Amino acid sequence: MTRHVCAAALLAAAVAACGNKESSDKGGASSGVPGESNAGGQKELPQAPARGPEHAVFSLTDNRLAAHVQRGGGLVVLPGSAGFAKYLRFGGRSVPWKLREDSGGIKVGVIKSKSAGIYVPLTAAQASGTIRVRARSTGTQRLGVRVNGKKDKEVTGQLADGWSTAELAVPAGALEAGENEILFFAGKAGLEVAWIQVGGAPGRDEAPVFFDAGKKSLQLALGDGLAWYVTVPEKGLVTADLDQPGCTVDVQVTPNDGGAITGKLSGKGSAVDLGKLAGKPARLELVLGGCPTAHLGGAALVVPGAAPVWKRGPAPKHVVLWVMDSLRADRVRTIIGESARPEVPVMDELAQSSAVFTQTYVQGNETKCSHASIWTSLYPVNHKMIPPNERIDLKWVTIEEVAKEAGMTASGVSANGYITPKRGFGDKWDRFRNHIHEGGGLRAEDVLGKAIESITQPTSPWFLYLGTIDTHVSWRVKEPWFSKYDPEPYTGRFKVEASGVDMGKVAAGGLKITDRDRKRIIAIYDSNVSYQDQQLGILLAKLKEWGVAGDTMVFVIADHGDEQFEDGRVGHGGSILETLVHVPFFIHYPPMVPAGKIPEGAEVVDIVPTMADALGVKPDENWQGESLLPLVNGVGRGYPRMTLATKYENAHAGRMGQWKAYYAGGGRGALYDVVKDPIDLAAKDIAKDNQIALRMVSDPLWLLRTYNPEWKKSRWGNAANVTAAFAADMGE
Repeated sequence: MTRHVCAAALLAAAVAACGNKESSDKGGASSGVPGESNAGGQKELPQAPARGPEHAVFSLTDNRLAAHVQRGGGLVVLPGSAGFAKYLRFGGRSVPWKLREDSGGIKVGVIKSKSAGIYVPLTAAQASGTIRVRARSTGTQRLGVRVNGKKDKEVTGQLADGWSTAELAVPAGALEAGENEILFFAGKAGLEVAWIQVGGAPGRDEAPVFFDAGKKSLQLALGDGLAWYVTVPEKGLVTADLDQPGCTVDVQVTPNDGGAITGKLSGKGSAVDLGKLAGKPARLELVLGGCPTAHLGGAALVVPGAAPVWKRGPAPKHVVLWVMDSLRADRVRTIIGESARPEVPVMDELAQSSAVFTQTYVQGNETKCSHASIWTSLYPVNHKMIPPNERIDLKWVTIEEVAKEAGMTASGVSANGYITPKRGFGDKWDRFRNHIHEGGGLRAEDVLGKAIESITQPTSPWFLYLGTIDTHVSWRVKEPWFSKYDPEPYTGRFKVEASGVDMGKVAAGGLKITDRDRKRIIAIYDSNVSYQDQQLGILLAKLKEWGVAGDTMVFVIADHGDEQFEDGRVGHGGSILETLVHVPFFIHYPPMVPAGKIPEGAEVVDIVPTMADALGVKPDENWQGESLLPLVNGVGRGYPRMTLATKYENAHAGRMGQWKAYYAGGGRGALYDVVKDPIDLAAKDIAKDNQIALRMVSDPLWLLRTYNPEWKKSRWGNAANVTAAFAADMGE
């Protein structure tokens, strides 16, 4: 939304009010002029002073299914809503509830067997109350509840035949402020549940209504509220237009580390300034007061300035995709900072004219799965490249097909044995060579040499994929860099190579190594980081020699990182720690891609849609990623995006900014601050003391987990900040 600038005639008198609004005692809320009666005796809505142009970075209305419904002071969980997903925890695809069911016109969730659980965030007040369950039962039956695994505090209630409400008086101390597991035990399978209320005063039999589809606005009843777990944007405000005189919305924004901001919204255009909490995870709660019901139009987190717009530049005539196997993000200075040891002058220079994505996640933690997401723009749940001998189904549109659709010659050269057309990695290549199977050398210079040879007509349109494996075991010493990284004398086993066989033995515990060996091995790896950087420079120089550098879009990415003894393992496939799933990512093409660092978050499923967008190729209806061109041009900046990584669909992690939530199957999640602790070891799980941050990441993570097979970011947006289409498509 864009607000008007203060009128020129009032500018001299209103400079202090325009963009520097008066605050309430506690919250910095801008308040409108009290409503006055007009000639007809009807009160007019107060109008807040203008603040200047501003735009939404997080629509509370569009993200209404992320909201936690409050009634009578209690939390109301709605199993019939798509938003119920945020309370689920499950392993694989085995969801214990049937979601979004209908029972005689009432939306319900159905417990598939006789038991199912939910995980809910509670305030201290909600944690001391009763659990009420509104359900439809076939015959009378008992309904039991166990909270936080405390068997000695289980309680049982009764459900009548048909619709009834069971009240379960949970013993004091069973529930707690923060995250809680609530497990229900029914007497019969198939119990239909309309709502669950935890804490607060008894309410109506009907589920709360919090959205008016006709007015396209949030709707609240007196004393009811909605709460979101958000990141507070820089210079952020929360704003909404109320449609009834005398109505107020109490705003309370509680950050992860305490020190809440409070304020009020009323009338048109009022806002609460959240600037003091910029960058922090926070629980944002809106509660209606002063009138029976009200609608909140345009409810959003906004920031100053007009909404960004961008103009599309000319399409590239050539595209390069260079995948550097096993390259960790923390080895590239432009991504992680000066703490990265390897010299990468080519990437450093490239970054000055490229979009550099500082939070990029791969969707798999090893080659097959991750490459498949790059090739198909599909999450692993759909491309299914998990079993050792799996291949990509040819029904999926892959990256070389996009190039062919754009009239390009498609050429690929890889030193990774998995990446071949026989495994489904494209079947429309004009030329494809795999050095594992066809020979030709496994060094980057060997791959690059064949790749350059394959471009027989450099000025004609072409797409080129290069897959290099120098940072993938086996690691071999590369000079002159190695001598800089390990100049001390060494007489051990790993003088010039850390072989894949030896690293496998180390990983299995069959080969013991010393601290000096580890230092040597890591230096060998780092020398290969610098070597691949040098080879990238040779390719960029060749583009200039051909006279096509200005017409070429270049993607530089890794398929995953590598563990190097931080948690006792070496290699990849064994976890989804940052060392494995956080990778460097550059896009270079100045006519469409402005230079700069992009912290909001990207995924490798976004590569194919971005390339198609740049080339003017219609996106495939099955792609789950989104074009990054709007983001790099400013559209959608200012609010973090959640990025997802999986370990063979058995464990999942989501990251927003510095916060990473991790789930091994279902159960309680772990939380890491991966800026302060980039290795995110389990011993440093900080979830207990950072419940708001955990919930902020977990809500979109479980929304995406639940609807992952259907999710398309081009339509629904990122799970942490969805478009209006998501709730609309869900019928809500």
